[in-house]
Amino acid sequence: MTTRKGNVFRLPAILLLVAIVMAGCSANQAVKEERSLVDKATPKGKISYHVWGSLLNYGAEQKEYPGYALYTYLLFNANQSDATTQEGKRYDAILRAVLLDVKSPTVGTAAGWPKDNTNIFCIPFVSRYVDKDNALKKYDFVNAQKYLAELQRSVNNNPDLLNRLNHRPGPFLISLCEPLPRLQGRAPTSLLYLDLTDMPAAGMREVLDAYRDRLDAAPLKNVEKLRESLVIILLKYALVIDANLKIVKVAMAGF
Repeated sequence: MTTRKGNVFRLPAILLLVAIVMAGCSANQAVKEERSLVDKATPKGKISYHVWGSLLNYGAEQKEYPGYALYTYLLFNANQSDATTQEGKRYDAILRAVLLDVKSPTVGTAAGWPKDNTNIFCIPFVSRYVDKDNALKKYDFVNAQKYLAELQRSVNNNPDLLNRLNHRPGPFLISLCEPLPRLQGRAPTSLLYLDLTDMPAAGMREVLDAYRDRLDAAPLKNVEKLRESLVIILLKYALVIDANLKIVKVAMAGF
């Protein structure tokens, strides 16, 4: 009888203990899931390599190019495939720069480049068969708008970037530590961006070099706007330099 009473009295305590343990497991699982999300959005290692890949549909990079340290999107905000217009010239020039100076993922894999140390330039195209001469004609402006819409949704707390995405044609270079579609409206933990709307088409290869240098230099921190290197400043503003290589005129307008 005493034992039975003891069991009766112990039952609520046991149930309470089970509830506490289950709650603890749930909490631990939530923490693990949160950490997993953060881990996916954290730089995996120092960037030493760069490749480019086609986005044939929205979110394709999540299946075709998983596990890269950085994802850099090349996005155009005006449906302009005519390379004789001002926007078209810039679009064509940056596409040519990427296709000339950046290798494909296949080359990177064959060379043994670790994904943990590789940035991939993600470019919306309507076909896998793209070269520098037909890249603008095969750029997928409709798919690009889907990426821009998701980006706009996720950077509401950054007025400068949001205003640029809403009102300027680009090109835009946007780098994140995770595929952009994964944000789903969530503010990115780290992001680098560069608006090339005002950049002369002739300087796009140098701009691309400067952008890659920044990615190679250090991990992304918070939401960062790329500051212009001397090369970009000289290209954009055609600065006058005297015989002693001193800058005489500087008309710096910040990115």
